Amino acid sequence: MPAVLMLLAALGAADGATGALRARDAEIRAALPSPGSEVTPAARQRIEAIVTRAVDVRAMVQESLGSRWSQITESQRRRLVTAFENRFRKTSGSELETYRSTQIDYRPEVDSGEGTVQVPTRLVVKGEPTDITYTMKRERDTWRIVDIVVDGVSTVANYRSSFGRIISKEGVEGLIKRLERAGSSSKP
Repeated sequence: MPAVLMLLAALGAADGATGALRARDAEIRAALPSPGSEVTPAARQRIEAIVTRAVDVRAMVQESLGSRWSQITESQRRRLVTAFENRFRKTSGSELETYRSTQIDYRPEVDSGEGTVQVPTRLVVKGEPTDITYTMKRERDTWRIVDIVVDGVSTVANYRSSFGRIISKEGVEGLIKRLERAGSSSKP
């Protein structure tokens, strides 16, 4: 099950990280057209923006690169973050039909130290349960997702492995180009 779609969470600080997730979910559901209606390009863009706002993309990319982050230039960092964000938006926007029928059960938050909170959830999509834990960090007056763990598998760790293989073979520029191609494809 795609974790990107399931990140549809919220970032209002009033009720903590869980409240932020609930608010983002409500915002996305309100932006979805009624069942049976097609998601227009404008609605898709609006929802992609909501989803992307929920995630600290730079922190995710930095953590995914690990020690390599300090070895690349600021220009490469900016391009990499932009390419990752565009890919993330495309992936999120392609999963909207599935999200309409998703049910979310929020579990109690766990303070994981280092300024982060774990928000465990159970999502049910088409009768199939999936455990997803959001690692969230408070930034000023908002909460942002810095990792998504789907059935025990960290998205950041998965990216770290994948990015590492690509960088070993093609360098950072190869990774950036791959992400740029994936984020600019005409598919939703």
